[in-house]
Amino acid sequence: MTAIRKNDNAPPKGVAEDITKEKAGDTGTEVVDIEQQHITPTSQGDDASGSRKIEAIQAVWGKHGKLIIILALCFSMIAFEFDNSTIYTYFVYAQSNFNQIAALAAVKTAGGLCFAVLKPFVAKLSDVFGRGETYPVWLLFYVVAAILCAKAPNYESYAAGYMLHMFAQTGVNTMNDILAADVSTARQRGFAVQLQFLPYVFMPFTSAFVTEKVVNGIGWRWGIGMLGIIMPVGLAPIIYFLLSWQRKAAKAGWNTRNHITIYKFFSELDMGGMSLFSGGLALILLPATLAGTLTTGWKTGWVIACVLIGGLCLIALPFYERFVAKHPFMPTRYLKDLNITMALLLYSTDGIAFGVTHSYFYTWCIISRGYSIRNAVFITAVHRAVQFLFGIILGAVLYWTRRYKWLIFAGVAIRFLSYGLMFRIRDSSSTTAEIIIVQIIQGIGDALIGTCSFVASTVAVPHKEVAQMTSLAVCLSTLGSTIGTAIGGGIYTSYFKAELAKDLGPLGTPVLIESVFNSITKSLPPMGSPQRTAIATAYNRIMAYFTYVAFGSVVPGVIFAWYLPDRKLTDTHNLVEDQEPTVEVDEKVVNKNN
Repeated sequence: MTAIRKNDNAPPKGVAEDITKEKAGDTGTEVVDIEQQHITPTSQGDDASGSRKIEAIQAVWGKHGKLIIILALCFSMIAFEFDNSTIYTYFVYAQSNFNQIAALAAVKTAGGLCFAVLKPFVAKLSDVFGRGETYPVWLLFYVVAAILCAKAPNYESYAAGYMLHMFAQTGVNTMNDILAADVSTARQRGFAVQLQFLPYVFMPFTSAFVTEKVVNGIGWRWGIGMLGIIMPVGLAPIIYFLLSWQRKAAKAGWNTRNHITIYKFFSELDMGGMSLFSGGLALILLPATLAGTLTTGWKTGWVIACVLIGGLCLIALPFYERFVAKHPFMPTRYLKDLNITMALLLYSTDGIAFGVTHSYFYTWCIISRGYSIRNAVFITAVHRAVQFLFGIILGAVLYWTRRYKWLIFAGVAIRFLSYGLMFRIRDSSSTTAEIIIVQIIQGIGDALIGTCSFVASTVAVPHKEVAQMTSLAVCLSTLGSTIGTAIGGGIYTSYFKAELAKDLGPLGTPVLIESVFNSITKSLPPMGSPQRTAIATAYNRIMAYFTYVAFGSVVPGVIFAWYLPDRKLTDTHNLVEDQEPTVEVDEKVVNKNN
């Protein structure tokens, strides 16, 4: 049996006429007579084609359709998380190979910007063309990026491949979040979205063995190249089921076609608004990351010009969205909804704290602590693994309690505690156990804030806008992390060389300082030597600066959580539409016209 909603639009041909009232006495199953009712998607007409296709899919996917989608999502996430948990290790060694460790934050900031600002574009694309049609686009980016990085003869080619990889990652990540939100009710939302991340609970610890063998064996190029084979296998099931169900729905009479002109295409994507948004952020964050590497720093002419132009773009954005855009990706009415505004602010400020403390966390583990590649991956992965494991548990708690406000308050308090403790571990006397415990506490706090903020924002919009809000929520979270990374990069490039020179003293030759600044593999003194101890002390001080910024960024969370409305989650898709009770329709009736 498949549940679909009813409204007054025209039904698929032959469906309404074939449905009659019947009772299955022994089974207790009742199919209501809806001969006079019309069975069509709620988003028929001018609404988003993507949500219309999803509702058509839900009408024909059969008894186990939702389970199949969930399993396909989990399978895709195994491949995605294998990529996500290995690629950044390979990227660090690629940067080191090209002698560009100092540019790591700049590249990560650029990639993070792409990862963040492309999410609304991905959502709009999936609304215009459909979920099943959008997945293959990002799969193509994955394959091209893997080839480009693996064969890169120089740093420029590698950086281009890195950016294409970020396009692919944000595309698949956003589509998975949208699909999970599409098929879940308000009450199920937290559990459904977090369940897809189950592979991340164990995948980073498995991939740590892989990355160590690859980096020390066949090399980072082959490691990246393998992902060009793994990702198509992981995404094949979800693409197959979505497209096949769409064809099945079309044969049953569901009209999901979206006739679109080039003008309408760009209008619905809101290219003007997204250009102002992404361009403004890029013009501010990238110069902020690179300023420390320039001779004149922030006084450099092009840095000042970029920041000013970027600021003007962001100032113009709300006016453009309000008065010009026909299909704004960030409607100004969202800003009037406390549920949305407070949730998104919590999401983004928490991202800033994570981004600044983890921008150089892996390299700190290698240089300051002397961990092996495998152990450094283990330690950096603990935070995210705990976040997603606890997020799944939290999703079940949300389903049971139907409330999220006070859980977010708990998350803010835990984040305060975790960053207070982080001051302790950024010291050479701290133990590995202490570092892991702090990572665990941070992961729990992130799970509480992230999961509840996502639920609070996505249940506050109608179904036709769920893709848009999903992308906006994750965009601002990622954007917060990117801002944090940019701040971390600015601190690293501005102060690390001076700290190295101060702590190394006469032992700090220009060659050694430049080598440590730009590489984690070349000319590192052995652990326990006076030079390595001085390097660790300098790195610890830089990490302390990161922690100050992180602690300050979570302070406003108390205010945001206080003003967040405490709404009750229901069994409907969202909390804003007047949704009628669902009608159970036998799948055989829908398939009769095939």
